[in-house]
Amino acid sequence: MAQPSKRIAVLFHIADFNDGGIESSLMQWLRIYDRARFTVTLSVMFSSPAFEQRFRALVPADVGVEILTDKPWLNLFQARRYAQRLSKLGRVGRDVFNTLAVRPYVKARVAALAQRHDIIIDFDMSLRRLAGRFGVAWLGVNHFSFDARLGGRRRKMKRLLAQYGRYDGIAALNHQMADEASELFNGHLRNVFVLPNAIDIDRIRENGAYVEPPPCAGPYIVSVARLDEIQKDHRTLLRAYAQLVRTQGGNGLQEDLVIVGDGGFRGELEALAAELGIGERVHFTGYRNNPHAVVAHASALVLSSRYEGMPMVLLEALALGKPVISTDCPTGPREILDDGRFGLLVPIGDVGAMAEALSRLLSDHALRDGFTREALERARAYGVEASNERFVACVTRLLAQRG
Repeated sequence: MAQPSKRIAVLFHIADFNDGGIESSLMQWLRIYDRARFTVTLSVMFSSPAFEQRFRALVPADVGVEILTDKPWLNLFQARRYAQRLSKLGRVGRDVFNTLAVRPYVKARVAALAQRHDIIIDFDMSLRRLAGRFGVAWLGVNHFSFDARLGGRRRKMKRLLAQYGRYDGIAALNHQMADEASELFNGHLRNVFVLPNAIDIDRIRENGAYVEPPPCAGPYIVSVARLDEIQKDHRTLLRAYAQLVRTQGGNGLQEDLVIVGDGGFRGELEALAAELGIGERVHFTGYRNNPHAVVAHASALVLSSRYEGMPMVLLEALALGKPVISTDCPTGPREILDDGRFGLLVPIGDVGAMAEALSRLLSDHALRDGFTREALERARAYGVEASNERFVACVTRLLAQRG
């Protein structure tokens, strides 16, 4: 264990990097943690194309990087998966290969890394089979609503309780999620912390000031999310926008709709926009390394998700002074927006309510200006200083409990 006079050695772990919010929130923590108190290593199970092409260069220079599957033969199946060439039979082979070869190798790698660290923060809980081992503290971070993913699934809850119970602590991203954990697992988890996603407000605003070609010719509202209809529900957003265009007579509505993000549902969503007669007014930009520059010039930001954890996009929009509309989904939006004080909340999947909220926000200048004035102050509750205080308290408590 590290002595009190030394920096605490922290190992952040994630399975791999794609283009989701978990990866973005992890990168924020790597940028903003207190260098005077902690020394940090990033552990990645598989080195994905997204990590090598984008994220590796963004990892701060003082953060060490360990790729756990550091032998080419360990990545035979994973490479095919990244190339979208893994067949159904290949997935069966991958599962067998992972059990017989990858897991034992990763276990040995994690055991070796544990000797150099005081705490392992399993940021996506992909190491839950190993949690509690190797003589270090373990913190698992849960990023989604427990109730939305586990409610009513008793067998899965029982299995996950056995795994989650191995962690010294579980970090929930907001109070609603923490309450769900306590209720669903009946108080059997050792420690449940509220550890919201952190944001670097200065960096976000710097990114927002970057000058680049606009996504469309005129004003726009923006959605930033992976194109995953199981969670993000862009269909409702498109139908609400189409209703808004109809009720305001097309030319009466100045704002186009810009959708930033990519995913397997892009073709379906583009076809739906065309079917609804709004294809020329909806602009799909694909993935953006710097979405903040797009958000910074938008009239408003909209989140249409069915469920979330602690959506980074809402925090980042507030940091940029943007008025926001969000579904009142579990979990995160209601807490971030303080029951609607800092943005409009609408029911999940309600096309009419979302269209009405868009119309209200775009037409009521006093309402929009009020949200803009208070947005930055709300964002500071999740900024560098406040986030580090919560992080220090969490890690210190777990290490103290281990003596």
